[in-house]
Amino acid sequence: MNYGTGGYSPVSGYGAGFQHSSGSYTLPTATYSSVSSGYNSANNYESSSLKPYAAQEHAHFSFAESFLVENRPTTQFVSELGEVREIVEETYCKITGQEFPHDDIKIVICNSEQLKSIHEQSGSRWSPGILGFSFNKYAKGVSEIYVKEDHLDSLLLTIGHEIGHVLSPTLLNAQDEEAKAHAFSLAWMETIRDNNIGGLQPNISLNPAQNGLHDVAFDYVKYLLRTGSSSFDIFQTLAHGLTSIIART
Repeated sequence: MNYGTGGYSPVSGYGAGFQHSSGSYTLPTATYSSVSSGYNSANNYESSSLKPYAAQEHAHFSFAESFLVENRPTTQFVSELGEVREIVEETYCKITGQEFPHDDIKIVICNSEQLKSIHEQSGSRWSPGILGFSFNKYAKGVSEIYVKEDHLDSLLLTIGHEIGHVLSPTLLNAQDEEAKAHAFSLAWMETIRDNNIGGLQPNISLNPAQNGLHDVAFDYVKYLLRTGSSSFDIFQTLAHGLTSIIART
């Protein structure tokens, strides 16, 4: 995932804090935005800094059945970041012990047409099943996350998955990268459930779906969980490149 605008210094924020040797894990900072405030036309997209960094884009397809109860209570439909900002910040803080990274990550909620338009401008092939995608400018600028407007529980799942992609450099192996995002997603949804953030506890169930790459990656996360590590510890281990699904196959 490699979008973003400039202004990031690798000496501070996420670049300097991800230090395995010291055991510390200082995460980035983010700008909230609704698509209406910054992406109103094709010209706006063209003049943005998306294209120079549109390598390694990560798309999120629906796998709500992995984390959400099938016959769950209906949640509000969210089309503006302001409607979910506090939940995102609270969840992030409870996982990491840090404030949400307002300078290094930008989250944009789009309608279907806007999401497709931004995605296609990156040169990636569009699929109607895409609910969100991100471009990771780790240590190079502001990473950007684009998600489709959705009901609160599903939207938070998409946001959490994409945050998991952009908190560290993109891994060379696609399944390791997906496992990294899954581990963070698991920590994200566990945190929402265990703290009943947004009143969403009844909506959350943690069962992996049978959906190709996502399933293989999630199986690897489950394998690592059997070592007694927490989902966030596994995320950190994968993000540092200290384990790989390749070694297991």
